[in-house]
Amino acid sequence: MVGLNFLKGLGTTAALTLVVVAAGTSNASAQTVASIKQSGVLKAGVQVAQVPWGFTDGSGKLTGFDVELTELLAKDLGVKPQFTPVTPSNRVAALLTGQIDMIAAAMGIFPDRQKVVLFSRPYTNIDNVYVGPASLKVSGYADLKGHTIGVPRGTPQDVSATKAAPSGATIQRFDDDASTVQALIAGQVDVVGLAATQLPNIDQVAGKGKFDQKFVISRNFDAIAVRPDAREWVTYINDFIARKIASRELPALYKKWIGGELAKMPTSGEGSDALPMEFNN
Repeated sequence: MVGLNFLKGLGTTAALTLVVVAAGTSNASAQTVASIKQSGVLKAGVQVAQVPWGFTDGSGKLTGFDVELTELLAKDLGVKPQFTPVTPSNRVAALLTGQIDMIAAAMGIFPDRQKVVLFSRPYTNIDNVYVGPASLKVSGYADLKGHTIGVPRGTPQDVSATKAAPSGATIQRFDDDASTVQALIAGQVDVVGLAATQLPNIDQVAGKGKFDQKFVISRNFDAIAVRPDAREWVTYINDFIARKIASRELPALYKKWIGGELAKMPTSGEGSDALPMEFNN
């Protein structure tokens, strides 16, 4: 089996390729719904220190969007959830070498990943957005004339603002999300570009309702990842997600952990429809 620490030293493409080769000779058995039910356990790779996806709350309980989604899926299967901590650098290795049955760790759908794992239909959208005071009325870059825009340096928000170059606006760049948020709350900038998942954190610090989302600049989709040959398993997951969207349980999870409304999403994690989208503002 390939060591996970060794994989961290490789580039993404090389590491994923090596994992695929190694998985072919690993102890990973065929993934079927029947085998998971027979085991009585759903082994899921989740993040354990990433709000709002997977983290330990004040009582010491593991919780979050992905954790609750996994618990719903385990209940649907009639088994118990078993959580394995994963990170972006080791989650694919853990899946392909049979340590877990699936990845539920805010894993976005991108072309290089589609070649290595089998993605379910998306269960959530991740929007890159602009946030400002609730009293500020803006719906696009054209409305930002005379305003100061704050963005984390080198992020999709930075790239979008630089490309748009809104007339009469000033772009101020910060080293990370935390300093960007602080600049907004302190009134150093008028609006900031962030992932929408930052909104609950802003509410927690500044007070709920003082700031809100203004407009979306790009969107990518997160999905559950399973092994490439697990077609029956991903079909079950796809049906589960469809049912939870229809029952409003999944939109309720999104509202609870992310805020706002769950977007209309592709019905498959395969192909180009599930890849990131950009919006003209």
